[in-house]
Amino acid sequence: MAMIKNTAYSQVLAFWGGGLYFGFLFVFILGIIWINTLLKRIPPIRLNRQRREVAFVVEPPSRFWLPAPQNLWLTSAAGVAAAAPGGMGVIEIGEWLRGARESFPVGLTLLHIGAMAFFFVYPAIYDALCRLFKRERRTVLVPWEDVVAVCGFNPNLGPGAITGFGWNFALLPPDPERPGYTLPGAGIIVSVGGLPGALAQWEYIRRFMEEGEEAITPSAKEWGVEWYNAYVAREKAECERTNDPARWRRFRRKRLWEHARFAHWYTEYRMKHILPKAVPRDWLAEWSKPLPESQWAKPSPALAELSGALRAAYQRGEKFVEMGDVEKRFGINSIKFRQTPYPSFPFK
Repeated sequence: MAMIKNTAYSQVLAFWGGGLYFGFLFVFILGIIWINTLLKRIPPIRLNRQRREVAFVVEPPSRFWLPAPQNLWLTSAAGVAAAAPGGMGVIEIGEWLRGARESFPVGLTLLHIGAMAFFFVYPAIYDALCRLFKRERRTVLVPWEDVVAVCGFNPNLGPGAITGFGWNFALLPPDPERPGYTLPGAGIIVSVGGLPGALAQWEYIRRFMEEGEEAITPSAKEWGVEWYNAYVAREKAECERTNDPARWRRFRRKRLWEHARFAHWYTEYRMKHILPKAVPRDWLAEWSKPLPESQWAKPSPALAELSGALRAAYQRGEKFVEMGDVEKRFGINSIKFRQTPYPSFPFK
């Protein structure tokens, strides 16, 4: 409209600036601030194969009247509260600069600053109230043979099809005081492509705990600026070898559209500076110290017998997914339900 009518340039620029700032803030809050808060408040599990124990961080059993800082609904509401006055503030400041508004938009500016500060102030307030009401998280040490591995199949509705299918792999600690339940808020859940992917995840963890780190291969480091530079160099060399400049241009355009360099840089930043904040600096320091081999915990006789029967079945060509209940089939009961709580202590 401004280009056609040759008027209202400053007004159009102010509206474009406010709209772009609103869009930037909404993406920034959900894609950066919320994810960082989520990562800093979800501690990992820790495996100790020498002690044959797994450390889980357990949430308090009952619900709290305050929403957690990583709650998506809370973040979305606060994000709108921050982005809306931010975008309108830019527009009003543009109006003020060109003289169409008499006073500076103090109210919108303060509302925007306060809503942005909420994301950094609220987690500290929430943690202080949890300490006041004695709702602190606890670290629980669970014997390795008690840990439950689950593969879940979830049919669902999605935008791509009428019916979608999702698979999840979960590693969970059972609750001794509530048979059939797991400890609240503990464990990990990983999306996988199907049952083979879930079995692969489980086998990777199982072999580490049963056979040691020499039985597994390190995971590929497909993140970080160094990996990305090597990836781009290989693609460029291939395009030069085949004399295909069009492929190279398409490759570069796609990487620019995906913000690939920034994504790898920020992933590296998160791995080095955000994820370590999920646990205290000295968390499980004593528990994680290496033990002499003579003090290593040993598998129970029932588990050793069941493992031997499974290995013999594998050598006969049988598949694990077709065996059914292996304990019932081989007549070996390796599960012993614990009645007493696991050792635990405050997380922080």
